[in-house]
Amino acid sequence: SSLEGGAQRPETPPLRQMAAEPQRRTMLLASDPERASYRRVEVGQAETSTSAKIARRVGIVLTATVAAGLLVAAVGLRVAVIQRPEREEQTMQPRASLALEAKSEVHSCQMQENVILPGNDLEQRIGVTSAANCCTLCQRHEKCLAWSWATTSAERDAHICFLKGAAPRPLTRVPAYGWVSGETMQIEKEGAPLQTRIAGKGQSLYCYALVQPTGYEQGLISMQYQERVSIFECDEYAVYSNLRIELAPGVFTGVVNSTLLCPMGGEFGTALNTGIFLAVWAKVVKDGRFLFHDWTVKVDPDAVFLPGRLRQQVLDHPEEERGVYLNNCKFGLHGPIEVFSRNAVTAWALNAGKCVEHFTTLCSGACGWGEDMFIDQCLQRVAGVRRDDEFRLQIEAHCDPPLGWEECGDQVAVSFHPFKTEEGWLSCYRKTQKKHQARGAGGDDSPSTEVVHMQRRLAR
Repeated sequence: SSLEGGAQRPETPPLRQMAAEPQRRTMLLASDPERASYRRVEVGQAETSTSAKIARRVGIVLTATVAAGLLVAAVGLRVAVIQRPEREEQTMQPRASLALEAKSEVHSCQMQENVILPGNDLEQRIGVTSAANCCTLCQRHEKCLAWSWATTSAERDAHICFLKGAAPRPLTRVPAYGWVSGETMQIEKEGAPLQTRIAGKGQSLYCYALVQPTGYEQGLISMQYQERVSIFECDEYAVYSNLRIELAPGVFTGVVNSTLLCPMGGEFGTALNTGIFLAVWAKVVKDGRFLFHDWTVKVDPDAVFLPGRLRQQVLDHPEEERGVYLNNCKFGLHGPIEVFSRNAVTAWALNAGKCVEHFTTLCSGACGWGEDMFIDQCLQRVAGVRRDDEFRLQIEAHCDPPLGWEECGDQVAVSFHPFKTEEGWLSCYRKTQKKHQARGAGGDDSPSTEVVHMQRRLAR
């Protein structure tokens, strides 16, 4: 829904070129191929970088584009986090040895190693040399209640201090090697006492949306942030566009290497947006945040999305080594909401180039599919990822919805689509909450989500 209209230069020439050179597998993950530099890295070449090492190991030849080479590199650089579950158990326990009191401050900071508190960013301070200094910066900020600081082990974020406030939702403590996080314990500040939580086992959600630089989508996302709903209820969230856009104070889009323009057409007369979302996925994997969560959820801005319901449904779909993703429609995967396990995203990242080659050969050129059909076919037929039907994920206009679906009365559906106006979106959302409260369920958080008041000792 977010990618209708516009025009884009055709992808067929470079796709055909790759199909003609099967011995040189290349990831095509840029939406504007004519601008891309297809410098090939031969298997067996001197391993001067992590990207080259990963390329040799998985048999993928990387392009020099930002949307391609860094995709596999990001998986390789952070895959150790997945392979060390014992570290996750350790990181969720506060370490008393880290408690400190900055000399110039009245309040102490409770700290935890190898934990990040994603989201709710007020500011980012670069060049902060210690966790103690980050804590002091937070204490001096009028709205800062918590912070996360990256050590040199956190690579590109090293020595950056992220100052965090109370909005838009309680913070989730997420295991993340190389990070130190803490709270100021300043209960006199606005929004205090801060709430933090730990996601239930197998229920941690990393949610993202793509917005156009013009049109109605920015307004929808900004409204959702202000209302503290949709992706902003997830354990971690991100919003992407092709420009850096401030959606709310301190909330900026991540920048994707794409024009975000695509034609309509193809086999089903839909938006031919595969190239765009390949570029978006490249950014998602480069950022690497999906590795710290059980599930990655891509949500269209005009989908009314209820993360609390999703946390309950994913319990029916346990992770496995090859990964799992959820098919949301009897006609095949539809794009308004897409849900992938951590291993499924890894498999997608490592097989995207192979899929481009495979389906280009199969279709004798570009297949003319939307991104939802492409990723569905890629994961199922090439990557071998498990595909579970989960039709409770959405009620959607293009998936044979029941009569009256626009009233948003279904009590188990995770999302309703489309609602393209702020008024219509909010009306649907509020109806889901009235139904929820009528059953006596209270808020939207899942029962397995633990809400932790870290300041309760001071409050007493």
